[in-house]
Amino acid sequence: MTAGWSIVLLRLLRALISSEPVYPAVRLPLALSQTGAILEVVHALSGLVRASAATTLLQVSSRLMLVWGVLDLVPEVRLAPTVTSMVLAWSLTEIPRYLYFSVAAATTQIPPGLTWLRYSTFIPLYPLGAGSEAATLYAALPYIEAARPLSVYMPNRVNFAFDYYYMCVLVLVNYLPGLPYMFAHMLRQRKKYVVSPAEKLVKAQ
Repeated sequence: MTAGWSIVLLRLLRALISSEPVYPAVRLPLALSQTGAILEVVHALSGLVRASAATTLLQVSSRLMLVWGVLDLVPEVRLAPTVTSMVLAWSLTEIPRYLYFSVAAATTQIPPGLTWLRYSTFIPLYPLGAGSEAATLYAALPYIEAARPLSVYMPNRVNFAFDYYYMCVLVLVNYLPGLPYMFAHMLRQRKKYVVSPAEKLVKAQ
């Protein structure tokens, strides 16, 4: 996963430098890397890791929806600037996070700088990423409303109806309470794992 997100970042930067469209350059490694995050939900649900299954599911599902339920379904929004900022925020967050996991799995001596990166990059990047997600979804709504992809209408054999457009609206509205909830959760995690020199001194005494 560290390698996958590194490829996403390198392709994104190369596209920006060469003034090429970003999404076509990152599409495959982005889809593979983000879809691979489903295993994080499985690991949390199974107890293999101590992460909260609810918060993990919330974050992973929202990103999967953006990758497969918006970018894959709505070509009209792929060149939006918010897609670039979204993928940039994701990759800059995930590279140190997965690198931290890799080092933690191999040794108990995690470099303090890596711990700081893992629990600090979200401070500027999470609002950028989540804001870009919401803006991208908002930009896709008119096209989803017109095409109604993945929607099911009655009558049918199972008497089931589903309107993808309204689900997207609901997801967009949920960003309002979801962003501060997730940000507060990550701040609590940072306070737990990132200890200042003064706090270390107090604990040593």
